[in-house]
Amino acid sequence: MSLFPLINQTENRRLLYNVINNNRVAHAYLFYGPEGSGSEGFALEFAAMLNCSSKDEYPCGICQVCRQMKTLEHPNLTLVFPVPAPRDSDSDDSPFKQFKEDEMEEIRLTIQNKSRNPYDKISVKKGLHIPISFIREIKRNIYLAAPTKGQKVVVVFEAHLMTEQAANAFLKILEEPPANSTFVLTTAYPDKLLPTIQSRCQWLYFPPVPEDELKIYLTAKGYPAENIRLAIRLSGGNVARLIQLIEHDLKTIKEMTLAIFTDIARWKVNKVYEHIQKIVSIYREDPEDFIQLMQSLIFWIRDAELIHKGRPVEEIIHLDYSEKLTNFVQKYPNFNAQNMKISVENCIDFINRNVYISLALTEMFFKLKEQLNNHK
Repeated sequence: MSLFPLINQTENRRLLYNVINNNRVAHAYLFYGPEGSGSEGFALEFAAMLNCSSKDEYPCGICQVCRQMKTLEHPNLTLVFPVPAPRDSDSDDSPFKQFKEDEMEEIRLTIQNKSRNPYDKISVKKGLHIPISFIREIKRNIYLAAPTKGQKVVVVFEAHLMTEQAANAFLKILEEPPANSTFVLTTAYPDKLLPTIQSRCQWLYFPPVPEDELKIYLTAKGYPAENIRLAIRLSGGNVARLIQLIEHDLKTIKEMTLAIFTDIARWKVNKVYEHIQKIVSIYREDPEDFIQLMQSLIFWIRDAELIHKGRPVEEIIHLDYSEKLTNFVQKYPNFNAQNMKISVENCIDFINRNVYISLALTEMFFKLKEQLNNHK
């Protein structure tokens, strides 16, 4: 059983186990794949696999090593992640020396969250880059004897955020790697790393988690089927976003989707204007939430199209709105689903090309209204 609650990645686990079992562990690995695919969590799992006393494919979870790895407190494990740039960029001080006690407590809490949910990000306020001070700190310690028996593992989260200075300093470590040490870089953007760093790493791809695996994962946790389908589609395979959606944001997205189509159908101009203002606000606060809302609109149209074609209701995504969707289709039997989806997609494209957002949304609402054919 995994030490951390990871989904799928059976092939990657088997590959890494064989590497360990055959004593062919490389000095540096690049775990890459889309956000939320599990590369970060598996880097932690790999650290446990390298150090667990059982030497089985799965860490035993009960030895002292596993207990410390589980809480991310094992002395052989070092975590590197984006932090605020130090006031003095040439300082050799620890990257954490600049933090006050309350700020250090926030960092400890985000690391604890990571230990409980490997899909969480270690998020430090204003932490936009990995500064050279962090790499200097690693260099000071990595060549020393291991504090305990086993393999020293340095996990660099979001490695593409290393500054140019940090990346060059890190490259020097990779050029002369210390014994009994392994570096694992994780990133969704491997091409942003220095080519010389890329060439010194063994690459391992972590694909998006398949929908059927996500469904099994959420069903086992007791989430209702009517929420699972939409959450999976909106998450794009990002497990961190999936959990966030199904626990917090999904109800809001579904209610907004229903309200938008209801007010378009009734053509309540004041309500339409309120929707435009609300969507503009969402876009400015969190573009990802904006995209997910727009995708939900597309999924609603797709669901209406499936019902119109007489497909089984079990195939739709907004399963808990099946009755409302059926009523929608009965009231507007000549709606043009294809053109409606294109209208939403065009709106997204216009906004991405910096067309004035309110204008693009207004155009979308008018097009959607036209494509209903306004049948009573």
